[in-house]
Amino acid sequence: MTARVNTLLGGLLLISGTVSAQDDVQARMQAWARALGVECSHCHVDGAWTDASKPVFEFAQRMNRMVGALNAGPLKDVATISCWTCHRGRTAPPRLPRESWEKIRADHAAEFADRPNRAIAMSVYAASLGVDCAHCHESDRALNTKSQKALVREKMLPIFEEIPKHFSKERMPTTQCFMCHQGRAKPER
Repeated sequence: MTARVNTLLGGLLLISGTVSAQDDVQARMQAWARALGVECSHCHVDGAWTDASKPVFEFAQRMNRMVGALNAGPLKDVATISCWTCHRGRTAPPRLPRESWEKIRADHAAEFADRPNRAIAMSVYAASLGVDCAHCHESDRALNTKSQKALVREKMLPIFEEIPKHFSKERMPTTQCFMCHQGRAKPER
């Protein structure tokens, strides 16, 4: 059976054309391998592609379900993601370097003197997206109004509820905006 495709899978664009169902699986596996920077044998037993004996085989399936749930749920009206969005050629998404948000917090120390937890949250958010305060806030913060960009945060919060559903307690990540954004206002798709 054949199907017409024009899909972005993990950063791999498949040009519209006729492909078999097996070709689709191979394209998906190639996209996953590229997104994680691994060879097929990272997840599969060489020569026994359906053998699920490697723990990472099941984990990859779980991560695929997570990406599908995020795209069908919290990101439905925003934009789709793929493995590439967070991994970008690495087996694990990167973490926000501490020094990147500490400098921002230090620059705004006086402003947040009575709210140290807010200082950390805003500093981590700004560093994760590679933006300054004006990205979300009016230049006169005394106005206490929210810009449209600030409202996007509310749309993104359910991501932090969905991701843990796909991990065991032993492998539970500390989810942060940086995992997908990696210093950019809009994550790579």
